[in-house]
Amino acid sequence: MWQTIDLTNYADPDFIDTQALKFNLSAWIGGYNAENDNAQISLTFLNQLNQTISSGITIGPVLAGARGNKIALLFRQTQGFVPAGTRFITVTVTITRTAGTIANGDVDNIALVLYP
Repeated sequence: MWQTIDLTNYADPDFIDTQALKFNLSAWIGGYNAENDNAQISLTFLNQLNQTISSGITIGPVLAGARGNKIALLFRQTQGFVPAGTRFITVTVTITRTAGTIANGDVDNIALVLYP
């Protein structure tokens, strides 16, 4: 699943283009028992023509070993500067099944915060 956010609703483009706008991406990420089914959240920064400026900002996955082979959600976050020229940010959640018949990667409380 994904959501694309129009930054011009939240920040002056001149502010973005001087790389004065920061982001903080956070979420609770987890899975099921000893399975390594997992979830990741990634950001893609797009210009006004919907062309990718930058990608590769990712949090997760949280594998079974990190959760102690239990059902759990662990907090993960990353932060940085919004690249110059960005007008849209796409937040993508990818859930991957590695065992069984159901994808048991879990994610909750995804937050993308923009600040000076």
